[in-house]
Amino acid sequence: MNVEKNIEEPNNKKALPVKIFQFSEAYVPPIYNFVKKGEYHFLSFGQDNLYPIFLLGLYTNFGSPLNKAIINKKVKMSTGFGFKQILDPRLKEWTRKNNLERLFLYISKDFEIYNGFCMEVIWNNGGTSFDLNYIPLHTIRIGLKEEEDEPDYFWYSKDWANIKKEENTPEYIKKFDPNDRTGRQLLYYIEPNPSMTHMYPIANYSTAINYIDLDYQIGKFHINQVRQGFAPSFILNFSTGVPTQDEQNLFFREFQRNYKGSDGAGKIIITYAEGKDQAPELIPINLNNSDERFIMLQDMVEKNITQSHEMPLQIVSFQPGKLGSSDERKELMAEFQTYYIAIRQNQLEESINGILETIGFSEKIVLKNYISADESGVLSENPEEPIQQVDSQVENKTLENQ
Repeated sequence: MNVEKNIEEPNNKKALPVKIFQFSEAYVPPIYNFVKKGEYHFLSFGQDNLYPIFLLGLYTNFGSPLNKAIINKKVKMSTGFGFKQILDPRLKEWTRKNNLERLFLYISKDFEIYNGFCMEVIWNNGGTSFDLNYIPLHTIRIGLKEEEDEPDYFWYSKDWANIKKEENTPEYIKKFDPNDRTGRQLLYYIEPNPSMTHMYPIANYSTAINYIDLDYQIGKFHINQVRQGFAPSFILNFSTGVPTQDEQNLFFREFQRNYKGSDGAGKIIITYAEGKDQAPELIPINLNNSDERFIMLQDMVEKNITQSHEMPLQIVSFQPGKLGSSDERKELMAEFQTYYIAIRQNQLEESINGILETIGFSEKIVLKNYISADESGVLSENPEEPIQQVDSQVENKTLENQ
């Protein structure tokens, strides 16, 4: 029996005395391509077809806390208080069966992340009614028609990065059509936009994506400063020649073990040498006042993110004695309700009421507005109805469908 030895041979070659690091590039707007993969013909959502996953990542894990707070606040204000009382008992039962209040929360979250949303329409056998389900927008791609008279359709996949896996195989879904009351259909809504395709949504905050990423990178910079302790503030230079790669790696591991992390900060380094000529030298690195530069950038980041969201910073974070008085904040919230939230609520209401009309419901679903914000900063429609659990409910549902 042959036994292969997987032993790494020692590397006694002298390594290069310098290592070069490559910096990542800034955000690039998405490019849309016509894609044909076997039987699946669709319009890619971004050059790699994963642009909505990128936007979702900016919200969930790799973006700005301010961006996430603004999105959460918008969802609270637009759908967090449910809808007004329904008089029609049939419609009341339909909304209860389809859990419409929760559905509004889910599609509102997608609306603020992507500027669009989707709902699955499943017709009953007689075509007299349907059930509505939430489908995350990032799982949907627009199908490409081979013939002009072919009906519009979409592809659904849980994970577009791994569609070769059986569980992620794209599924065909017809576009919602009240004249074809059969099977599974998709209501796909995006806010009209000036893109070249007009087919995929453009996030309202698209012009601030670089600043959202910058906010995340500033946070990474500060946590790495704490974790690494012996940050690249000095170059430790030995004047005894360039050691082998193995010797360099051994020293690096030992040095990292002793000095990396917040516990390594403030330690004393003791060296020994045979004369001054061979003594190690600590050369300070000029970091161009990085700490001060990041502090100055913070104001720029906040300004650009809030402007792209059309939301004053005073609304996002309530701090007594800061960011304006309580009366000023209430005035700003009322203005934001009028010029942003009310418009978004109308779009959500029209999408639901429009399809409910197709099955005979004439009464309109009307979303409630917030009335006041108490001194703790918690929005409430009335004192008995605080809204504090919306974010976790919607976020958990969004993450479940990633």
